[in-house]
This record gives sequence, C-alpha cells and structure tokens, in this order.
Amino acid sequence: MRLVNVTGHLSKLDAVLDVCVEKGNFQFEQAMSFFGGNSDFAPINDENPYSRPFAALSAALSDAGLTPLEHGQLDKADVQLPESWEQLEEYITNFSQLLRQSAGRRLEAEKDIARMESELEQLHHFDGLDIQLQEIFECEFIKVRFGRLPRASYERLKYYSDNPYIMLQPCQSDDHYVWGAYFAPLENVAEVDRIFQSLMWERLHLPDAVGTPSEECAAMEQRIADLREEAAQADSEASAVWEEHKYECSLLYRMLERRSESFELRRNVAKYKHGDQFFLAGWIIAADEADMRQRMSAVEGIECEIEKPDAAEGHSPPVRLRNRAFARPFEFYVSMYGLPEYGETDPTPFVAITYFLLFGMMFADVGQGLVLSLVGWLFMWKLKGMALGRIIAWCGLSSAFFGVLLGSVFGFENWLDDFWVWVQSKTGIPLNHNKPINVEDPSVINMLIYATIGIGAVLVVCAMITNIYARLKQKQWGAALLSQNGLAGLVFYCSLIFIVLNMLIIGGPYPGAWFTILCIVLPLILIYLQEPLSELLAGEEHWMPESIGDFLMQSFFELFEVLLSYLSNTLSFVRVGAFILVHYGMMTVVFTIANFSPEGSFGYIAVVVIGNIIIMALEGLLVGIQALRLEFYEMFSRFYSGSGRPFVPVGTEIDG
Repeated sequence: MRLVNVTGHLSKLDAVLDVCVEKGNFQFEQAMSFFGGNSDFAPINDENPYSRPFAALSAALSDAGLTPLEHGQLDKADVQLPESWEQLEEYITNFSQLLRQSAGRRLEAEKDIARMESELEQLHHFDGLDIQLQEIFECEFIKVRFGRLPRASYERLKYYSDNPYIMLQPCQSDDHYVWGAYFAPLENVAEVDRIFQSLMWERLHLPDAVGTPSEECAAMEQRIADLREEAAQADSEASAVWEEHKYECSLLYRMLERRSESFELRRNVAKYKHGDQFFLAGWIIAADEADMRQRMSAVEGIECEIEKPDAAEGHSPPVRLRNRAFARPFEFYVSMYGLPEYGETDPTPFVAITYFLLFGMMFADVGQGLVLSLVGWLFMWKLKGMALGRIIAWCGLSSAFFGVLLGSVFGFENWLDDFWVWVQSKTGIPLNHNKPINVEDPSVINMLIYATIGIGAVLVVCAMITNIYARLKQKQWGAALLSQNGLAGLVFYCSLIFIVLNMLIIGGPYPGAWFTILCIVLPLILIYLQEPLSELLAGEEHWMPESIGDFLMQSFFELFEVLLSYLSNTLSFVRVGAFILVHYGMMTVVFTIANFSPEGSFGYIAVVVIGNIIIMALEGLLVGIQALRLEFYEMFSRFYSGSGRPFVPVGTEIDG
C-alpha cells in the first residue's frame, strides 16, 4: 500500500476528487484523524447542492417506471446540458411535471381498475338474480343483505324453518361457500342479522347500481376496458416524453449522480480554518503509484505526496489479499476469521493446503468426491455465484485422491482392486487386501489414529514456525522468541515429540539431564517470564512487574494452560482418523440395508443411490465444519490475529 496526501486550494477539490474516484482504486482516510483536536483544520460539512435536484429527477423517473441509460449508451449522445444552475433546476421541474402528469393519470386509472375489478368479482356472484338493484336499494320497509355463507352453515338454515325471514336466496356456490341474498322487514332486520352472523355470514357491499347484476357486470367490464385504454394512453404519452428527452435526461442524471457522490466524499476532507486550503488522504496499492502521480500532476495548483505506509503513524493501512488461483478461493475462509494486519503474514496459502488435505483425508471416496467437486463448481459457483462453491470443488478433488488410496468408490471397497494390483506389479508397493490403506483391517486402525496425531503435530509445528517468521518480520522480538508459539514454545514442543517417538515408538533411552534442562526446563522458564523479558527486549524502561507475587501466580496458571493447550491441540487431530472410520461405518450401514434386496435389483440400487446422496450431504457438511475448526482453533490461534481492515476503494470507472 501507499499513502496519498494531497493539499491545495478548495477550488481544486472537485478535480482532485474526480481523479481519486476515476479508476476505482483509491480508499479515503478520514483527514481529520491526522490532526489533533486543537489543529488549524476542520471537517468539511457543506450541504450537498446536488442531492436535491438528483433526488427530484430520480423520483420522477421512478414514479414513471423509467430507468436512465448507462454510460456506455450515452457515448454517442449529441445533446447540450443546461448551462446554468437555474436552467438545470427549471429543466428538471418541467420534465418532472410532464412525467408526473402522465404517470398520475396512469396511477389513477390503475387505482380505479383495481377497485372496479374487486367490485366486479363480488357482483359476478349475483348475476343470476333477475332483479333491478336500484329498486331493491330504494325499498323503505325491507332491507336486503348480499353476502356468502359457509356450506355447512347453509345446510343449517333448515333448523330455522319456523322463521320465514331466515331464508337465503342462493345465486352461486362452490365447494366452500354459497353466495346469495336475504330480505327482512325493518322491524325484524336486527334479529335476522344476528342469526345470520351466528352462522358466519360474510356481508358483501355491492356497488351502487341501477340495473340487474348481469347488466351492471357488463357495464363495469366496459368501464374497466375504457380505463385500461386510458392507462395505455398515459403510458404512451410518458414514452413519447421519454423518447424525446432520454439522452439529455440520462446524461444529466449520470452527471448529478457522479457529482452528488463526489461531493459526499468531501466529508473525508479537512479544510484550513484560516484560509481556502484543503487536505485529503487515502490509500492506493503500490502498483498504482506511478499512474496516480501522473493523473494528480494534471491538476494544477496542488501538492501530492505518495509515501510508504510507515509514514502514517497511528493509521493501519488497509489490506488486499492476492493469491494464486489454487489458494484464492480460500480467502473466503480467511476473511471469515478476519483479514491480516498490514505486514502480517497472509495465511491463505497455508489454509488452502492444509484444509485441502484435511478435508480429503476425512472424506475419502472417489465417486462422492468427484460428485461433490462437480456440484461445488457447476451449481454453487457457476450458477449461484457462491464463493463456497470453489472451495468445495477443490476439496472434492482431494476427497477423490484420498479415496483412491483407500480404494473406495461410492462406498464400494473393491472397485479399485484391479488397479492397485496392476500398480503393485509395476512398482512393488505393499498392499493390504489389494489397497494401500485398508480400513477393514483392525490392525490398521491404531496406525491410522497415530498417523493423524502425527499429522496434527506437524501442522502445529508449521503454525509455530509461521508465527516466528511473522513476528520477526514485524520486529516483535518477545513474541518471536519467548512466547508459547515462538522459538521457546517450538523447542519445548518438538522436544516432547522427540521424547515420545524415541521412548514409546523406537524404544530408545531417555535423552538425559542436559536435554531436559536445555530443551524442556529452559523453554518453560522463558515462556513463564515472557511478559517482562519481552518488554526488556523492546527497550521498555519499566519492564519489571509492579507486583512480583501477582505476576508469579498469574504466570503459573497461564503456563499450566499452555501445557494443556499443547496436548489438547495435538489430540484434536484424532478427529481426522475418526472421520475416516465414520465414513466407512456409514457406508457399511447403507450396504447392510441395501443387501435386504437382491444385488442389482431396483431396491438395492435405490438404497445405494439415496444412501450416497445422504452421506455426501451430511458428511460433507460435518467434515467441512470440522476441518475449518481445526484451522481456526488449532492453527490460526498460534500465529494469526485477523485484526486487519479490507481495502475498499471508492467509486467506479466513470466518464469525465
């Protein structure tokens, strides 16, 4: 990264901001953060003059359902924009009025259409009545109610046969309701309404009408057709207005959009309290330094300095990860944990290799791995654009590779026997029942568990070495030499591994007293005294603890926790071997169920296919989570802080 500092007269600020956003590779830093509270600079909080006309034009286009043209469609547009601010506002006002007149008529017509369609739907239920609605509505002594009853309630009307007014004139029905009308004298209408309401009557209010329901339906359908024609005519008028003004309006829209966004960037700029000078700061990647200098030099009357990140005291540069094709998808996992600080080691290549291998070991099957890879690449990445899809595609290939070593293809343990027999005939490698690793052999299980613990120990050592390199690079001498994940911790951990291998595996003698003192006791003492010794190495004046007793007690418990973490982190890798056995066990269950049907039958094939699908989904999820857990908790915690911030440049490629 490079820090860009720009100073100049406020009249040049817009030109400088245009340069900053032109290529979409500049990240602003809040300029006031470079000054103390009593500095001669103040933030720029001017009102954005472009926001109001831009909002008015946007609202007019949105109400009319129109989308302004993109920059690429405006390249050849030969139009003249308003020259003054008054002309610009007058143009927007007139154009908005033209659009709103057409849009208003269309919206009013659509509102009437929606209301009349709802009324028409209700009225259609009664178009079998051959009566004049106006005559019914004008009755003085009889009230009529239109509505619907549930079918069950309609059947219950017979229980009210002693009341001559509890009677429904049915008009239409379906499987759930009966539509109709009932009539009642004024003196009895309250009682009749109460009885019908108890039967779950839903009253429908018909529109004011004069003819029969069927005549009114026809009239309303004609009115709806007329309204649709009015809406179409309003749309045509709006389209004609848009065709006449689309290039000029779109160009104005894009200009206001750019200017409004550019003006908002002023919030990141500081201005001199006693003059017309401004100060602007931000970040670019080092490769863009020459281009930025050239473009800034085209703006007269400004000073532009581009410095290395260490010139920005108190400001941590942003981070942009750059990895090769294989490791790039795994940046998704790294960003989940947190980006590295500037100058910290990027763990992405380490994650890519270790996660790739761990996933394949725990989910070792040729057929399932290839299917997983296909699903990840084609469906999740290419079709859905999911970043996780690319990781699954790589991990599926790892599963297929380790599946070849275990001789498993969709759970069939013998499909690769001929292949390995041929390989043995060419190379002479030893086989166990026609495969290099035979998980069906009980004697292999212990070796498998020991091997995965050994793999875990190697990965923990790699994480410690990575931490030592990163801390030396950052000149954190105490953390590099004295911490539990530094040189002292590395010597202690490797010494324990050597003792275990020498005495328990090889059967050799204990290394001796000097080995214990130099490789066990001394590293533990250094880890125990890490805090004051680190401050001493850093040149701190007050490096001694304030309370010796409190320090000794706290450091004792911390050292005990460190020793437990070495053991737990190493044994945590047992899960790798366990999942190898879990996969074999789950496929054994599938084939046990499948064998209830004759081999090759439809039932046998169906069970095998469905079982493979379930195991791919379930085990793929579990293995993915467990491998990620090993990355985050057993390795990341040893060398990675993840407290960096991303490089997020402002703006996009815009036309001048």
